[in-house]
Amino acid sequence: MNQIVNNKLRIPETLRKVKNIVGVFSAKGGVGKSAVALQIAISLKNKGFTVGLVDADIYGPSQAVLLKSEPGDLKITDNKIIEPMDKQGISFISMGLISNEKKPVIWRGPMVSGAVMQLLSQTNWGELDYLIIDTPPGTGDVQLTLLQKIPLTGTVVVTTPQNVAISDCRKGIEMIKKLSIPVLGLIENMSWFQPNESNKKYFLFGKDGGKELADEYKVNLLAQIPLVERSEEQELYEIDYIKETFEKLTDEVVLLLKKERSNKIDSIPQTTVTK
Repeated sequence: MNQIVNNKLRIPETLRKVKNIVGVFSAKGGVGKSAVALQIAISLKNKGFTVGLVDADIYGPSQAVLLKSEPGDLKITDNKIIEPMDKQGISFISMGLISNEKKPVIWRGPMVSGAVMQLLSQTNWGELDYLIIDTPPGTGDVQLTLLQKIPLTGTVVVTTPQNVAISDCRKGIEMIKKLSIPVLGLIENMSWFQPNESNKKYFLFGKDGGKELADEYKVNLLAQIPLVERSEEQELYEIDYIKETFEKLTDEVVLLLKKERSNKIDSIPQTTVTK
């Protein structure tokens, strides 16, 4: 493991003008990681930053559906460089734009890892303030490839409060920490359900599991996000409470990333030139 940690990353040319790369991780599926990654990207864009979003979940890409994109909308140049789509002012790429939405991707681990690296390294990202990577759930080959080969500035981990999700999330945090990647914080999703026009909270999946896990690992609890009642036409970011929650969350992420960059600069050995 030490050998892995000490390896120098070879940054793909297409990522050299990206200032911050943030991986959004979950060790368990179904916790709302993709929706959280999208809301982070939208909130950063609304603050005036240039933002990209990669849907790296090859087996179950969700962002194409969330952003109402169709397969075949993608443009690939003659030199095999992918031009990202522009959705809501966000540069966006997903396997869901390439594969048939009705056919499953039946690939082994190395093929999936290779596809993820292609999406990241063969896309013309240009200059970005933030690139958000919606990673596949779990702690397997693809996650290891991303942690080893992509120069992540930091990670955000998403969980729900119930014991099974917390148990898996613990393994995910351990994996990220062993590879010496900063965990910026933890987001507890589906923390409670509160019907419209009611002050009562229903803790459907347990209470404060994510908060207790954040305390255990001494990482920031970035937010506790409730399940909300909404119409089919209403988007999450159109709900005032959700919008405000993600505005505060992304403010904290921006500050934490600045701190991480500052720490890296401070850790560079200083040399004294003598005459």
